[in-house]
Amino acid sequence: MKENNNAEILELKKQFTALQQKCGAKTDTIVRLGQDLEKSENEKKGLAARVETLERNLERSERELQLVCACQNDMKIKFGTERQDLIEDIEKYKRENQQLRTDRQELLDQKADLKKDCKTFRQTIAQFEVEKMGGPVRNSFSTENDEVSKLEAHEKLQAKCKGLESDLRSMLGIKEELLMERDEMQRKVARLSNELSYLLNGDPRRVAEDLDSLVAENRFLKAKLNTAEEESESIKMTLAKYKQMAEAVNVQTMVNRSPKAGEGDDKPSVAVINMKQIRELLASHAIELVESDYRAITTILLDLCNDKQMALAHSRRANKVLGMRLHEVESKLAVLDIKSRSSSPRHELPRDEDIELVVPKAVASTSSK
Repeated sequence: MKENNNAEILELKKQFTALQQKCGAKTDTIVRLGQDLEKSENEKKGLAARVETLERNLERSERELQLVCACQNDMKIKFGTERQDLIEDIEKYKRENQQLRTDRQELLDQKADLKKDCKTFRQTIAQFEVEKMGGPVRNSFSTENDEVSKLEAHEKLQAKCKGLESDLRSMLGIKEELLMERDEMQRKVARLSNELSYLLNGDPRRVAEDLDSLVAENRFLKAKLNTAEEESESIKMTLAKYKQMAEAVNVQTMVNRSPKAGEGDDKPSVAVINMKQIRELLASHAIELVESDYRAITTILLDLCNDKQMALAHSRRANKVLGMRLHEVESKLAVLDIKSRSSSPRHELPRDEDIELVVPKAVASTSSK
């Protein structure tokens, strides 16, 4: 009995184990089915979203297609209108082209007629000119080429004749101008000859002033003006310097008149302007000189030397100008003396190598300075 129970228990355990295994398999199957179901749901949602997107794209494409169709219809209508306009323009241009061709043909005909008329007029003009010249008149010419060549040669000769006539007129004008210039030069030469004879003979009717003397006078006045300007500049500089010195002396005097407290027995100041004061200052023993006083005296002496040197330079320039003026006067006197001797019959004309201009030594030495 006990063995039977054990066997049943074992059998029941085996069945329970098998049932547990089946239950686990079923559970796994259910879990797998749930996962597959969830995956299917996700795929379904994705497909639904994709379907919605495709539907929206389809609607947008349909709208765009409608717009494209509308634009295409408009373009077709516009193209038809433009095509009709172009066809009308082409027809109009064809008519205008035909009209222009007709006008061109008419103008060509008119040109040919004008050429014929011109040829006839040329022949008539040639006949008139031949009649005018007294030659025989030909009623008909041999050939048309001969007529054209003869007319061209005649026109060339006529143009050349006109050019020669214009050249002749210009040459006559130039000749008249040259004749007028020649007469003017002859009058000028005669006048200069008379003046030269008056000058050589000492006639009172000669020119009162000589050009050389005027030029020399102008040079002298210019040099004198330059010298005066330089002297005025030097005087201005000297006055400015003396003004500065006077102001310095006034300031020094005011300082000496108002001494500070405790400085009542200072030595007198030195105010020197000219050489006389410098000599008196150096000769007196009552005033004690310091280094600053000697420096002031040295500066004043240097300024005086510069003033003397400037005055000496001005005097040298003035002497040089006067020497040049004197040299010119001596030269003119010598030339006038020679002319007077040559004009008088009692004296013979000296040779060129015997003529010497005497220049004083003082003038030469002054100009060298």
